[in-house]
Amino acid sequence: MRPPAEAPLPPQAVILAFEGVLAPPGVLRDTLEPHSLEALPGFLERHATSPAVQRTLSDILAYSGRELDVDGMLAQIRAWIRGGQDITPVRQLQGMVWADALEAGELQPQLSATTAATVQHLHRAGVALYSFGATPAPVQRDWLRHGPHPDAEPCLSGLFDTRIGGRRDAGSYRRLAEEIGHAPETVLVLSTRTDELDAARQAWLLTGFPAPQHPDTAPHPVRPLNTLVPATTADRQGLID
Repeated sequence: MRPPAEAPLPPQAVILAFEGVLAPPGVLRDTLEPHSLEALPGFLERHATSPAVQRTLSDILAYSGRELDVDGMLAQIRAWIRGGQDITPVRQLQGMVWADALEAGELQPQLSATTAATVQHLHRAGVALYSFGATPAPVQRDWLRHGPHPDAEPCLSGLFDTRIGGRRDAGSYRRLAEEIGHAPETVLVLSTRTDELDAARQAWLLTGFPAPQHPDTAPHPVRPLNTLVPATTADRQGLID
């Protein structure tokens, strides 16, 4: 017999998974990573003298733990990208590529009107909102700013990436709660990935799936964004994806 579901507690802060809530779930795999794989050689050639690029490449070389020439490093970076590994300096290098593409209009960000409206409503109601993803934080910001609803971006109090830790590491969520200044049990994490929610719950954060199409599976209930809005049911109409 399934144990009774826990009564949802009113969170003091909400951490939104960037991939799955503020961007499509497969945005890294389907959009961003294919672009970086294709654009990376030309980007490195154009920015060969950039101090920021050179520092990031040095960090990647240190992470690899071996000597690599330019071709060897590019092959290793591509292997890590294809393997879906959250390696911070690699993500930072990809972030530079994506920032260029977003500025040039080569990538078309997506954010549903209903999610954007709910984020703005929560912000106006005083709910502290944060984003956490494998996508570098500056790219998360650029994605929202260049998307169809740029007014959603200023509603976020902070954006976090793998520099604080992996998305499937309980320690990352403990550090997140400490960084934003809330006790873990007062912070809600919304994600479409069970492994991320499991890690957050291990750190004593509240957890939930963000949309009704996800299974209401203990210990992670379905907690759509619009249900967090401290308003009447009538006020919430039109805020459901």
